[in-house]
Amino acid sequence: MEIAEQSRFETTQREVRSYDATIMFAYVFLTIVLLIAIYLDSMSSGTAPGDFASMVVFP
Repeated sequence: MEIAEQSRFETTQREVRSYDATIMFAYVFLTIVLLIAIYLDSMSSGTAPGDFASMVVFP
């Protein structure tokens, strides 16, 4: 019956930390920065907002 019992390894760290929220926040932050950069680059000299919109709709 000893084989069927669960055994745990002794570790120095009692809690397992989850970094999922931190990673997701970083991805969201980088996505927002990327979208802002794309928006600001689309407003460069010589490009009208209508031209950018037509480039997105009609590639």
